[in-house]
Amino acid sequence: MELLFSLFTIIILTASIVYVLLQDWQATANRLFTLFTSGSLVLSIAGAVRYTSRNSTEIRLLSGLLISLLAAIFGLFVWLIMIVFMPHRYRQPVVRWAAIAPYVVMAVFLAIDWYGSFGLVGGDVFREEIGRLSFVRGPLFWSALILYIIGCVIVPIVMLVTIAVQHPKMRSLALWLTAGAALTLVTGFVFRELGMVTLTYVSLLPLHVVFGWVVIRYGVFRPSQIALQAAVENLPDGVLILDANRHVRFANRAAQRIMPACAGDGQAFEHVLAESGFHEQTMAEDQERGRRRFARAADGKIILASEVAISDEQGTSSVVLLRDVTRSERQQAELLTSRAALAERTAELERSLAELQQRDALLRRLTLPIIPLSETVLLVPLIGAFDPDRCQTFIDLTLPKIAERNVRTVLVDLTGLTVFDQDLARALRQLSDGARLMGAQVALCGIRPDMAAVMIHTGSTWNGMRSFATLQAGVKALLANTAMVGA
Repeated sequence: MELLFSLFTIIILTASIVYVLLQDWQATANRLFTLFTSGSLVLSIAGAVRYTSRNSTEIRLLSGLLISLLAAIFGLFVWLIMIVFMPHRYRQPVVRWAAIAPYVVMAVFLAIDWYGSFGLVGGDVFREEIGRLSFVRGPLFWSALILYIIGCVIVPIVMLVTIAVQHPKMRSLALWLTAGAALTLVTGFVFRELGMVTLTYVSLLPLHVVFGWVVIRYGVFRPSQIALQAAVENLPDGVLILDANRHVRFANRAAQRIMPACAGDGQAFEHVLAESGFHEQTMAEDQERGRRRFARAADGKIILASEVAISDEQGTSSVVLLRDVTRSERQQAELLTSRAALAERTAELERSLAELQQRDALLRRLTLPIIPLSETVLLVPLIGAFDPDRCQTFIDLTLPKIAERNVRTVLVDLTGLTVFDQDLARALRQLSDGARLMGAQVALCGIRPDMAAVMIHTGSTWNGMRSFATLQAGVKALLANTAMVGA
């Protein structure tokens, strides 16, 4: 009977491993379940062999494996609870290893105590009256047993009960596993009290049977279920599922952060919004985009809700996507304010630039005075140094004056120049050509020897341009000539 029950257990565990791996062998949860079930499978086989063997060495080796493996299996069970119900905690290495560390320490300690023959927890002693090894309790046996009950029974059950209480959507799954863990404890105790020691090590079967039921009923280890749950739970946007009566049936962690009131089961969506302090402020732009806007006055939070209706054989439900746009809205407002300030600053700079240009034009005019000597004669004294820009300004100011006053002669005084270079010489030739086309001529006065040398090296022809030694001589000659023409 015991052998048949052990064989049945091995078949069930093997089938569970194959089924879960066929679902998705690459998923972490599936691999962890496989490791947990494989440990139980090895435990069942080793237990059956240990209690049917007559070889003392073989029995001793298997006994040490059994007590250590049992602690490791329940450590994997705690991990399995975390990855199924608390995947965000399982992904935190510190939390994950802190949860399994006591079980690893227990398994290592039991193995060292057993194989080192220290006998702190207990050991096998050969009894001649029965002709086989018998377990003798050590000084730490009851302490180890209490730790075993706490870590391998109470802790997993407390975790599952807590999950069932705090997460109503997972209540059925957690309660099923709680019942399986409790039944495992009861069957192990009953088998040991009845003297069916071999079956003690297959007492994990109820837990695995329950796991098989929830795998089929709830699809825990299906790729789509695991991937969808992980993706939805880790989305930065809130996701709500509403039933036909618009009651919240699911809310991921982001939605619960935005609206803590949606953590309760079965509340109406509008009621959850009001309880969380949100009031609708949907604008025309939002309506065009098929979304609703809600704001909370307490902290200025703004969320956008987009809703999609889904119809199936069970009726019509809705999926609501909540996006917290508080930061983006504030940044957009700050950007608009910055743009307005930038536009105002740009306008001020443009006004300042216009004023500077006006002042610059005034300064150019002041540094290039054009003095009428008569109705047909203009005097243009050049003072200081002339760069290419100032040379162009000189031409631009003089030619319009020639046309405006119908001038016949422009007397350019070079006495005040500090530098005379080829740029200014070229500008004088251009002014002379322009004036000649307008029926006027250009005369020069105050030419120094260095200026004459530059004029010669320009390669231009200066023969057609009158020149005078001094300003007085030029003014006198031109005015006299004007008087003669007038007479």
